[in-house]
Amino acid sequence: MDYKIVRKENQKERLWTGGVSKELYIYPDGSTINSPFNFRVSTATINPGEYNFTSFKGYKRLLILLSGSLKLEVDEKEYFLEPLSHIFFSGDSHTSSSTSKNCIDFNLIYKDNIELLEFKIVEKNFIGNSLSSKAINIFYNLEESKHAYINTNEYLLNAGDTLIACGNNFNLEGVGKGIILSLNIK
Repeated sequence: MDYKIVRKENQKERLWTGGVSKELYIYPDGSTINSPFNFRVSTATINPGEYNFTSFKGYKRLLILLSGSLKLEVDEKEYFLEPLSHIFFSGDSHTSSSTSKNCIDFNLIYKDNIELLEFKIVEKNFIGNSLSSKAINIFYNLEESKHAYINTNEYLLNAGDTLIACGNNFNLEGVGKGIILSLNIK
């Protein structure tokens, strides 16, 4: 795979006890959340109430809150998240959430053999962000009308669209917010 775009309307939905999870990408292709995988990127709604998170033994996690306010308890330690704040924690941890309003989060679940080379929240105008040609690069678009240029081809990304690219250098240009991850398999 050189690159692909997963449009918001084509994301796989899955119910969890606190809302709905939308899978943006799972590696290797063909894996599922119930089978061995190296990493998975998703968003999830969190309904008002208290919920236990699914345990992912042997994995690490990154959670970025996209909207709402959320209290997380990770191994009996409390964290309070506001939009675009994030937390790294072990998939082995006992994790629960509490919120009085609907929330949306962005999740990365990844094994120890995966190296997170870059994690960045882009909040303003950006031009020519080059990403690694040696990694799997993921760009999750948070706002409308973001242009991505790959090998001189232009693609328009809408809010909630995800670009996955590897094996080629590429630039991202646009205005507004997005999340960039670069992952390398050791």
